[in-house]
Order: sequence, then structure tokens, then C-alpha cells
Amino acid sequence: MGELLEIWLKKLHGEPMISLTEADVIAGEGIAGSAKEPGTKRQVTVLSKESWESATESIGKFVNPKERRANFIVSGIDLEETIGKILQIGELKIEVTGETVPCKLMNEVSEGLRDALTPEWRGGITGVVINDCSVKKGDLVKWL
Repeated sequence: MGELLEIWLKKLHGEPMISLTEADVIAGEGIAGSAKEPGTKRQVTVLSKESWESATESIGKFVNPKERRANFIVSGIDLEETIGKILQIGELKIEVTGETVPCKLMNEVSEGLRDALTPEWRGGITGVVINDCSVKKGDLVKWL
């Protein structure tokens, strides 16, 4: 089992992420109040603390995981090769729709970060929200 360490909200595209201690999540949409990508299978993104640390260690620089712009950071859970699986965070259920492919913005954060996030799905996962619920830091995380 893993743990939910951080929750981040993106109110507007391009704006800084907002740290939350808890959040309401809406089925078929994502975190309440977040910038939406209509008709997408990328309603939320999840990042693994361990994968992020591996990526930043490989470039030899500390980078705050908030810069990845994911909605959730978890520990103790392997996210690689999980398309179609259901990740449960507290009561929240997320169907994994794909790998979060690192974009060019990652190199603006730190040179070489984009390439460092590419192996082993270090950039995290995307998914669709299956149920309405609330999540909070410290919630347990597991695969169903």
C-alpha cells in the first residue's frame, strides 16, 4: 500500500499549481475547480515520489515535484505499465488511461528533466475519475 503525499490544483492553464490538504473530485471531470480539458482521458494526473526522485537524481539537481504539474503525488506505488488498471486513493477510483508524457516545459524547469522523466513512466500517469468523493493528504493508495 501507498500514501497520498500531496494534492495540487491547476485553476488555469499556465498558472502555478495550488497546494491543497484535501479536495473534492468529480466523476468524469477531475478535481473540483481545476482547469478542464473537455472530452479528454486526462482528468487527473498522478506522480510517484520515488520515480520523481530517480529522475531528478539522474540530472543531479533537486526540483520540487510541484513543477511536474501533476494533481497527486503518491509514495509506495509503482505506476509503470498500468493502463486499464484502477488506482484507489482513499475512496477515489481512477482508471489509468496512459502515461503522462513529459512535455518541453520540463526542460524549462530544469535542463535534461524531460529526458530524465521518460524511462519507466517517471512522468506519472493520466486517468479518468470514476466516482465523486473527497480525498485528503495521508489517504491510503492501492491498486484494485
